[in-house]
Amino acid sequence: MKIDLGNRELYLREHCPLRLSDAPGISVRCTKGVLWLTVTGDAGDIILASGETHRIRGNGRIVIESVGGDARLRFERSASERLLRALAWLADKLRAQAGKLVANGRLTA
Repeated sequence: MKIDLGNRELYLREHCPLRLSDAPGISVRCTKGVLWLTVTGDAGDIILASGETHRIRGNGRIVIESVGGDARLRFERSASERLLRALAWLADKLRAQAGKLVANGRLTA
């Protein structure tokens, strides 16, 4: 399942880990409880208490677990990350439209 992680808050039950496979640039903020993060490629694990944040680097593969009870977490994207994603979306739309115009002979490649 693909989930848009930008600026979302989730409730995470203890013993129910969350696995993400494409989250580079996302910040994980613990808003309640304690979180244990294991990030592929990082030397050690990260423990976040309520109010603490960790930015995901590398390929963005991560496992997040609640420790000592249920927890809440928020995913946040930086303004530059949101802008890059918006520009990529716009570029895809423009390419698709240009392809239609070329196919209809209204634009030459």
